[in-house]
Amino acid sequence: MSQNEEALEKHLASGRFQAGVIRGRWKLIDKAWPLVYVGITARDGSQVTLRVNCSDYPHQPPSAMPWDSTANGPLPENRWPKGGRVSQVFNPGWKGGTALYIPCDRQSIEGHPNWNSEYPWMIWNPARGLVQYIEAVFETLQSNELVCPIT
Repeated sequence: MSQNEEALEKHLASGRFQAGVIRGRWKLIDKAWPLVYVGITARDGSQVTLRVNCSDYPHQPPSAMPWDSTANGPLPENRWPKGGRVSQVFNPGWKGGTALYIPCDRQSIEGHPNWNSEYPWMIWNPARGLVQYIEAVFETLQSNELVCPIT
């Protein structure tokens, strides 16, 4: 196992990650290094699965896309979470649907130097690890702007 994969395993075993699992906020669905599949609970109780690319973890931020676990492929656009700021984060037009539009995403931080000062708490922090990304998505999916139910 590489150091990168060991770092990920450590973060998945951390108290912060496990506390989210116990509270029903998220769950680990599968791992196939460097990909991790995490189900995140939305405000309406539905689950959004992310396929998270953790290559060069934790030195580089991860990047995630909504995933259809049943079809084992990208989640169709018509099933993406939507509503207000939720539609900003879950924007299928951004990077061809391969990344979420949040400051802790590897693909999205590029070209947004202003985010370092505007959203310093959301800039990738290797010590916080994958939980930082998952918490940011969880908070988005708890928004009152979320159109429910997610289909």
